[in-house]
Amino acid sequence: MSHINKRSSFRLNLQIPLSALFKIIGIKNKAADTKHSKIMIKDISAGGIRIHTPLNLPMDMNLLLEFTFLLFHQEMKVLGVIKRKMTLDTTLYEYGIEFSIADPLVEQQLIRHLIQLSTRLKDTKMLANCSFCSDEDIADILSTTYEIT
Repeated sequence: MSHINKRSSFRLNLQIPLSALFKIIGIKNKAADTKHSKIMIKDISAGGIRIHTPLNLPMDMNLLLEFTFLLFHQEMKVLGVIKRKMTLDTTLYEYGIEFSIADPLVEQQLIRHLIQLSTRLKDTKMLANCSFCSDEDIADILSTTYEIT
């Protein structure tokens, strides 16, 4: 039986990050509901995303995260868990997030959107019908200072 390595799936590095909202919906396998925070998606695949945020999230609390972003005028809402954390500077962190998509139709839709995005981004850096970060979005995300512990 072969095991598919999602890391080897098609990964799209973004010159301009996507703006997304995320919130914590589970902590240590118990339901939670936090406020939304804005993050930057630096790359994306059907298996997960790499994000930048000033939030210092704990690695030991088994967080279940919900991400919401726009691809081609369609709101994508996916769940994920932190697989990797790196400190970029004193107020910026990078996280590797593995998606947990239970619905195969949602996964197929995400894959179709990513292929379309890859094709369209060959001619431009960003598209109006996706939630790419504006300069103001980036400044807003980077200026947020708070910790979740």
